[in-house]
Amino acid sequence: MEGLRGFASERRRESLGKETVLSIITTTITLSGIRGRHAAWKAGVRRWLRLGGVGGLCAGAFLAGAEEALDVHGHEPPGLVLVQELQQQWSISLRWENDKFGGTDRFYTDGLSLSVAHTGPSWLDSVADWLPWGEGRRTVGYDLSQIMITPEDISLTVPDPNDRPYAGILSLGLTLHVERRNSYHGFKVITGVVGPWSLAGEAQRSVHRLGGWVQPNGWDYQLENEPILNLFYEYRHRFRLAGSRSRHGWTLEALPIAGAWLGNVLTEGQVGGLVRAGYDIPNDFGATLVRGMGHLPPPSQREYEEGKSDWGFAVYAGALCGLVLRDITLDGNTFVDGPSVERIPIVPMAGVGASVGNRRFQTSFSYIYWGDEFEAQREPSKFGSVTFCYFF
Repeated sequence: MEGLRGFASERRRESLGKETVLSIITTTITLSGIRGRHAAWKAGVRRWLRLGGVGGLCAGAFLAGAEEALDVHGHEPPGLVLVQELQQQWSISLRWENDKFGGTDRFYTDGLSLSVAHTGPSWLDSVADWLPWGEGRRTVGYDLSQIMITPEDISLTVPDPNDRPYAGILSLGLTLHVERRNSYHGFKVITGVVGPWSLAGEAQRSVHRLGGWVQPNGWDYQLENEPILNLFYEYRHRFRLAGSRSRHGWTLEALPIAGAWLGNVLTEGQVGGLVRAGYDIPNDFGATLVRGMGHLPPPSQREYEEGKSDWGFAVYAGALCGLVLRDITLDGNTFVDGPSVERIPIVPMAGVGASVGNRRFQTSFSYIYWGDEFEAQREPSKFGSVTFCYFF
């Protein structure tokens, strides 16, 4: 009996010690301002206390309260980094760009891109772990794109040698997107072909035939077939100029942008930015183009709170300036002689647009002015860009 009473007394002291630790932890949580769901911490701590050990206590508190380490708007508080989403989030995005929106049919005349992306653990995690900017919310994107470029006068069977040459590009892209609290890094590898194998000539002739438009007669003089390999890196930072931290309600943001291309299609440095304003703006990093990153990662689904509408909209305006060292659609093929024009090294671009969407769908439209790219060009390019995205 004395042994039993001693054992019971020892268990009571152990229980009191554990309850004291539990009380200190839950009091600290409350005083730190993390309220509402701290019961999850308490339950997790109790489970791991029953298993015993300081290591169990730490693991239980971390697993049960991992969501509490982030604020309710899907951002990590200062000093913390969001390494991965626990579940994969998928998205499908279709982007179409065409100069018919600008009332023209010349130069960059059409771009089409289809992307599938997933956010969360992926086969590129081991690569991202080695990158200096690789920690954060990771998204891997795969896209298929086609670009058509024509001279100003597409009715000529033999194009003007001083006009921009016909060029088509068909490419596959692999992109790693990494987001932290207010910063974005994107790295894209592009491969494919420029020339007749891109099927750009056949596609444009078929579309013009169906639409009853002027036939492009000079595709026989396009750039020769050439395999392509290009790398693209882009950085964006998000500054909130006005609005609440919750991102619910009216918000004004600025997003400076810098990027660089390297490859046989395009070698260029870019700098610019976006300004956007709207109501319930999604937690993303703005707009892009086919001749840019192509597609950006979907907004964090944790932006949406129960009991509130998940619809939002934004209007935006932006500008970029590029220092172009090589552009295959202007300079011609890399290894054989062919049509080319005298390239302008400094090329500005500006655009305006609007987007609307909810937690499952988002669409946007941008109107773009692209500055003169070669010496004989008489007017800048103008085109529209339409995007449809579905998140699941």
